[in-house]
Amino acid sequence: MEVSRSGYYHLLIKAHNKQADKDFELLSQVRHIHQKYRGTYGSRRMSKELRATGYDVGRSRAGSLMKKAGLEVKRPKKFKKTTDSRPHLPVAPNLLDRQFQVDQPNNVRCGDIT
Repeated sequence: MEVSRSGYYHLLIKAHNKQADKDFELLSQVRHIHQKYRGTYGSRRMSKELRATGYDVGRSRAGSLMKKAGLEVKRPKKFKKTTDSRPHLPVAPNLLDRQFQVDQPNNVRCGDIT
């Protein structure tokens, strides 16, 4: 090949640095997109957004860039049903009607389900 050993390794390091520069540029772009969309973009939408800005990045590459940048996606909280209102059932009448002053003990009892 007629290339000295030091010249070969110099070219390897130069090519590696060129890739590192491109990674740095992509990482800054990924951080910007993550901040812009408040951490809601995962690897699929991130790669789509990067392609829209001119970078040819696939889903797995976008995911590895996000991991390299230490970015995580905010996941939506699961819906938790807290009430089971059934309007067709009768509602008990409010006999106390917020009159909490009673003249005898054990005359009025009430409860609360929260």
